[in-house]
Amino acid sequence: MQNRSARPNIPESLQFVRNLVRRPVRYPSPVNAPNSGAALHEAPAPQPIASAPLPDHPVVGGIVVTPEVKALARKRFGFLISTHTMIDLYPIFFVSLIVLLTDRLRLTDWQVATVFALTPIFSGSLQPFFAWFTDRFDTRICAPLGMFLGATCITSIGFAQNFWQLIALQILGVIGTGMWHPVSAALGGQIGGRAFPSGRGIGLAIFFAAGMLGQATGSRVAPKISTEFGMEHLAWLMIPGVAAAIALHLVLKHVPHRHDNHAHLHASFSREESRARWRAVITICVANCLLYTVNIGVFAMLSVWAKSKISNVNDAANLHGTLVAFATLGMGLAGIFASRIVRVGREKWPVIGFCVAGAICVGLFGVVGDAGFRLGGDSFWRFWPAYAWAVLTAVGYFATMPVSMSLGQRLLPGRTGLVSSMLMGVG
Repeated sequence: MQNRSARPNIPESLQFVRNLVRRPVRYPSPVNAPNSGAALHEAPAPQPIASAPLPDHPVVGGIVVTPEVKALARKRFGFLISTHTMIDLYPIFFVSLIVLLTDRLRLTDWQVATVFALTPIFSGSLQPFFAWFTDRFDTRICAPLGMFLGATCITSIGFAQNFWQLIALQILGVIGTGMWHPVSAALGGQIGGRAFPSGRGIGLAIFFAAGMLGQATGSRVAPKISTEFGMEHLAWLMIPGVAAAIALHLVLKHVPHRHDNHAHLHASFSREESRARWRAVITICVANCLLYTVNIGVFAMLSVWAKSKISNVNDAANLHGTLVAFATLGMGLAGIFASRIVRVGREKWPVIGFCVAGAICVGLFGVVGDAGFRLGGDSFWRFWPAYAWAVLTAVGYFATMPVSMSLGQRLLPGRTGLVSSMLMGVG
């Protein structure tokens, strides 16, 4: 007689998916552990801002990080950053294709400026709402929905017949990519804290570097496809995005994006300390807004410089795409480098130093690029000084992003989605 209680054999090919989607095992918070001396109704003593609990081994926010938990976290983290590469492939199309779009749709100067401005405006302005929704209802649904909307709309820009159709697709697409980022950045910090010995900071740095890889890839792939096959063929890139959206929903719907003991941490903060933490997050938010303004300005500057050096539209578009790719590479490398050298609780002066260095590099880009173009003549390496300087330019305004994001998530452990949107999207 067949034993109905016996579990069916699961094929090895499906075991990996099953491990990804299973819920994490939760243990009592160490704050209220039976032998901790604190009753369940008692709040722990307040902690100073600099000593906010960090995800660390062997217990991370009520989760015991066994080797099995760490292995599962690394698998989930690898999947998450692969989707970050995919989602950031799309918005860069509006930057890397601006030369071709200007020629194709006969865009005026104010229309070009509008295309540059709409991505940060509509991607960032609605992120706090999606972040509030994520934290309020403890859901990850914004990630797959954002991936689907961004992939379907942005890859369809080749079918736009005029400026208004273009910006309609752009607005819908970047709202989708903006919807994806707050909860995913919160997940990147939370899962990365369990996956790596260095904790949340390096996890977020790798998370952002994956996004930079997507931007660099998109800035090269989009002009190549558009010049060789036609901009309409960008629609083929919709398929992996839709597939990633479905996988995101299956894998991450039960994975928490906030500190697992965030309620205990929130209860431990006095009113004065809570206000001080919010003031610190708002200050970082204002600084990041200024840095993101520089980010968009640099991409526009690279477009103008490329068109001033090459008269052929297709060649100028490819040069601009290459410059954007090198700048994006610099952003990713800078984030990892800064996260490795900046110590927790000592973020202030390194952040200021990176910003000053970045401002100098931005100001000197034209000088260095023109010098290389002039001295190189017709040789292949005449653009390489501009490529190298584009990498250095990106260091100043992006090296601080993972560091500030990690700090903000530690300061407000119960509002990681909202903090992520403030420090990443509002700019």
